[in-house]
Formats: sequence, structure tokens, C-alpha cells
Amino acid sequence: MAEPATAATTLDGMLAAHAASDPQQPALVLPGPLGTTRTTDFGTLARRVERAAAGLLAAGVGPGTRAALLVPPIADFFVLAYALLRVRAVPVVVDPGIGVRRVRSCLAEVAPEAFVGVAKAHLARRALRWCPDARITVAAGGVPVPGAVSVRRLEREGARTSVAVAPPPSPPPGTPAAILFTSGSTGPPKGVEHSPDALLAQAGLVRDLYGLGPGDVSLATFPPFALFGPALGMTTVVPRMDPTRPASVVPARLVRAARRSGATVMFGSPAVLDRLGRGAPAGTRLPALRRVISAGAPVPRDTQRRVLDLLGPDAEVHTPYGATEALPVTTIGSRELLALPDDGICVGRPVPGVDVALVRIVDGPAASVAELGEVAPGEVGEVVVRGPVVRTGYAERPEATAAATLDWDGAPAHRMGDLASADTQGRLWFAGRVAHVVHTADGPLYSVPCEEVVNAHPAVRRCALVGVGPSGAQRPVLVVEMLRPARLDAARRDELLALAAADPRTRTIRTLLEHPGLPVDPRHNSKIDRPALAAWAAGELA
Repeated sequence: MAEPATAATTLDGMLAAHAASDPQQPALVLPGPLGTTRTTDFGTLARRVERAAAGLLAAGVGPGTRAALLVPPIADFFVLAYALLRVRAVPVVVDPGIGVRRVRSCLAEVAPEAFVGVAKAHLARRALRWCPDARITVAAGGVPVPGAVSVRRLEREGARTSVAVAPPPSPPPGTPAAILFTSGSTGPPKGVEHSPDALLAQAGLVRDLYGLGPGDVSLATFPPFALFGPALGMTTVVPRMDPTRPASVVPARLVRAARRSGATVMFGSPAVLDRLGRGAPAGTRLPALRRVISAGAPVPRDTQRRVLDLLGPDAEVHTPYGATEALPVTTIGSRELLALPDDGICVGRPVPGVDVALVRIVDGPAASVAELGEVAPGEVGEVVVRGPVVRTGYAERPEATAAATLDWDGAPAHRMGDLASADTQGRLWFAGRVAHVVHTADGPLYSVPCEEVVNAHPAVRRCALVGVGPSGAQRPVLVVEMLRPARLDAARRDELLALAAADPRTRTIRTLLEHPGLPVDPRHNSKIDRPALAAWAAGELA
């Protein structure tokens, strides 16, 4: 009898167990030519993973080998990701949307020994000298790459051996299961090291929090969540879209993919949800879609309401909070959220097994939670997280690891760099980033609470609080992006200033600037680049 998936101790083991118990269940539904789709069942996917893993071992990719993985969510992505996990190699995942220079910097920092990518990635590797010391190259996607072994060849060679039937020896202690680079939206991208237990804990929490498993059909628009689908026994549907440009997704394609597949759950960034809610064809109803899960940035309540209008009466939008270093940390469903006062961003309560402390805000290193001290209920503090989903460190950055780590009663904890306050029910209310606090002569201003005041105006799409001048005497400036065709004319400016003056969070803000399109991160198209806006605002006010 197959080992139950819940008893497997690795993601690839969970996939194998699901394949053994129901090999004909659809595992992947991916875009095909001319608007068609291609379906791969669990049995086929598991066999491909097994053969690719054997091929990787024969090629010299094994326990502890760092392997850059630059493959979009096509079938080969799932095969190679699970095969790398199977041989206990270390997939190095960098979002190409961060830009070619940053990708090169990330790869140079961790120096992968293997490079796995589609033809376009191999072209960039050669032209831009990515991974010059990689001794093994693998081509995914079906387009031949000179000098690189194809995935099909890996599988053919693997089919001639039984090496992959049993997992290979474990890598040296402390070797991560994966290195996942941050988007760089709040600083230089860093390679986050996660242990095998952390990846397993993340998948298990996503499964248990949202009741996911075999029988669910997941419309996955965000590749990191898509990877969990086969391990959880779900049918993973990837719509026709560019995952590096979520804000450009065509809503009608999402609707068509959801209807055609009978999707029961959807994973998407806030930008994808915004596009779906605003752009779905008139009369769209998706009654089978019961759970929508969005992470990476806060999801505005109006966006949630628009998405809920497309779904059945029992559907819910869930917004877990976390980061590449620790996810999920907290979560909240739309039923609870939309019943709360509409004067802030509530990210919910800590998930089971994860501890959260709000500590005194200090600009610089600290040794422990006890040294910093926890803030009083209702007071804003820095978020510190302890639990099985927390990263082990930053690859090749011991100083960054030390700066982001605190001792919490003898266990390591991660400083999120985020700010929040806690209400009497134990829910966290997000207050922005530590680095984005505006230090005025009247005291600190926290970005998100201030922005929420002006974002409430129906003509405002979004805004960002920035500071101009020296710390301690900064001039607070709200940079506003209006909803087209609205403009920040004199009458509208007076309305927004009056709105700000009436709220204690923003009463000291007297400067507004209009921006045609706030700069945002490439991964989620939601995190605003406030340092870049601060420099722009300083130039506008000079």
C-alpha cells in the first residue's frame, strides 16, 4: 500500500505518494498551442520526475549541488523542481522579472554548479555571463540549446537506471533544501535558505489552513504556490499569462481557465486579483471557486469585494501575511476582515505553530527579543517570527543573517522588518516597513496607516508616504496615483488635504504630489518603491 501523502517527509515524497494512490488523477493542466490545454496525470508526472532525477544523478547533480532553476511554469518546471528535490540538490530560484543585472548579481552571489533553464535563459547566460563556472547545463522547454543536455535526454538516461528508486544520501548537515531569492522590493535581493522541514511545514500549513487536497483544482497564477500543488494532491492549472508581469494578465483568460477546469481554489498576487475584479467580463460567475488566496502584499478590501462578487455565496478570500523568509505567518478570511472597521489593514492572527512578537523599534542590530522588549497592546512594533516555517539564513550573507536574527528564549527568530500593532483579539494590523517610517519633528509617521486614510477616497488608486529631508526633521509627503481619468486638480487636492487633516494619523501632512504610476515590485506589482519615490519627491519640491 502507498505511503499516505501526509506521512511523507519531503515534497517529492508527497508527490510520489499521491501518484501511487491515484495515478490517473490530473496533476497539471497547462497552456497548449492555439488556445488548447495539455494535461499530465500524477502517474506520468511522478515517472518523469523519477527518470529526470536518475538522469540528474548520472550527470553529476546530487546532494548539495546548487542548481539555478530559471524555468517558467511549464511541465518541465514541475519535473525539474521535484527531481532536484528528489536528488537532494539545492534549487536556486530567481525571479527573472527583477531584471537581468539583478539576476546576474544573485547568481554570482551563490555560484550554482548547475544551470537549468529554457533556451531564453541559456541565451542570457551566454550573453551576460550568468553562472560562468556552472559545470552542468540542462535545457528545458523543448528548444535545443548547444552544449546543454535536454530534459528528454535526462529522462531517457534515467529510464535505463534504477538509481532514483531510493532517495540518495543526505547532503551535509546544514545544507538548505532550496535557495529562494527575494524580489528586492525592500532592498537588494537576498538568497533565502530554507530547510527541508521548512518547505514541508509551509506546504502543510497551506493545506491545513485552507482545507486543500486531492479533489481540489488550483488555478495557480503565482509559480511558488503552483509548486505546492502536486505535493498536496491538487490538480494544478496554469493559465495563459506571463508570470513575471501579473498586472498584465488578461481577466477573460483567467475566467476561461477557471470555468474550463472547474477550479475550486485560486492563488494570485494582489495585482492579479485587482485585474480580475475590475476586468472580468460582465455577468461573470465562478460558483465552483470557493477559496481565493493572495499573498505578497496587502489586498485592498475593495479588491476583495469585487472578486467576491464573481464567486458563490460561500466563497472566501484569504490573505496570509509573510515573506520569502517566513510564510505563512498570519492569515485572515474575508468574512472576518470585511466585518472589521475599515480604517487599516488587518493581516489576521498567527497561524498554528508560529509565534509572533511585536518588539520595540530599533534602527540597528539587537541580540534578543528580551533586549528589545515587547510593545504594549495597540502600540506599533517590529514583527518578529519564530517557528518551523522560518528561514535558516541568507546564502553567503552571514552579516545579513545575524542582523535579521534574534534569540527568543533560546530559539532563533526572524526580524521581518515590518511594523504592526495587535488588537485585543490578537489580530495584527500592518503598519508598513521599518525602513519606510517618516521621522518628522512631530514624531514618526508609519506608511500604511497614513496611506489608508487617503486611499479611501474614491478617485485615488493608491498613494505612498515618503519623507523629504534629514531624519528627525523630514517633511511628510503623500505621493498620489489617481484613478483615470481623475487628476489631482485644485478641488481634488483640497478634498484630500481635508481628509488627511480630519484623521489623527495624517493631520500633520500638508504636501501632496501626483505621480502618473507609482513604481512597484515586478513579482507582485503591489509593493511600492518608496525610496525611489522619496528621491523623486525631493526633486519635485526642490
